[in-house]
Amino acid sequence: MKVNNFDEFLEARQLGERCLVDVERNTYKHTSCGAYFIYTGETVAVGSIVEGVDYGTEHRALSFPFSIDEFWDALKEVEDEADEIWKATHGCDECGIETERGKAINPECKACEGEGVII
Repeated sequence: MKVNNFDEFLEARQLGERCLVDVERNTYKHTSCGAYFIYTGETVAVGSIVEGVDYGTEHRALSFPFSIDEFWDALKEVEDEADEIWKATHGCDECGIETERGKAINPECKACEGEGVII
């Protein structure tokens, strides 16, 4: 389904949202990475700041018109990228994997059970 403007975007999401604040809140609340949502009038964009590092995910913007599936795909890419950044930088002291950005998570670590350091 193509969306040509923000009102059509709200309808296509099928989440009962009525305004921008609803979309911003739901995007943050219902993503594992706490993604942000930006609406400029001509575009919508998503991205995420990864806690504990000096950078976040790539900012993904879509210009109207776009399909709602393109939006969901962009949001999934943000979540996947945030997860990779987290895994590459938040290993606990027992994970034993060092990278140039910090300690990486060892998925088989017995100390953190593959979750890494909780900030």
